[in-house]
Amino acid sequence: MLGFLRHPLTANRSETHGAMSVVWIDGLGCFWMSLAERVTIGGPGALSSKPPHPREAADIAMLSDLKRRHATIVRTGEGYLLEAHGPARVAGRDVLDRATLADGALIELGRSVQWRIRQPSALSLSARLDFVSDHRPTQAVDGLVMLADTCLLGPGDENHIVCPDWAGQVLFVRQQDELWCRSRLDLTVNGHRLGSGRRLRSGDVVSGEDLRFRIEERG
Repeated sequence: MLGFLRHPLTANRSETHGAMSVVWIDGLGCFWMSLAERVTIGGPGALSSKPPHPREAADIAMLSDLKRRHATIVRTGEGYLLEAHGPARVAGRDVLDRATLADGALIELGRSVQWRIRQPSALSLSARLDFVSDHRPTQAVDGLVMLADTCLLGPGDENHIVCPDWAGQVLFVRQQDELWCRSRLDLTVNGHRLGSGRRLRSGDVVSGEDLRFRIEERG
């Protein structure tokens, strides 16, 4: 396993919306990585000729009958909470206000939308949100990572994004609002050697003998 140290969160980090990056992984799919401490989940809302105010739209709009802002997943200094703005259950129990999200907890929103939260690495506060029901966001995506400090990509279950065909691990490290890439694999970024690590920018393509992915900023 690739060794690393946890990078603490910035103390004055905003608790509202934060940057969202998209990772397109060849042969695997598309994953979102959010730097925000709060991520809202809801439905697409009623169709309108005018776009909703940013504070009214959910970060993740599901193709479902959920309220426009149905629930919020909040990262604290120790773990994660679910704030319910509509009918919700965690681990089979109704949530009237908020509930703690333990690793592996099943989140049920509305009548049929189901997610599961996973914290696969004991050395990282970052969490992955998996789709359990068939509901998907309005934009095609295969999973979401709430990036607190680090994100592991690799072939084992201890990774936040499991890439079964890779020969080793790639590590994303969050340094404030910047994303850095490190790996023991022989990788290039836009054709240049990764070396001991490199900051990733929107549009960067990381390649290796058996892997390739692209980073983009989501508006």
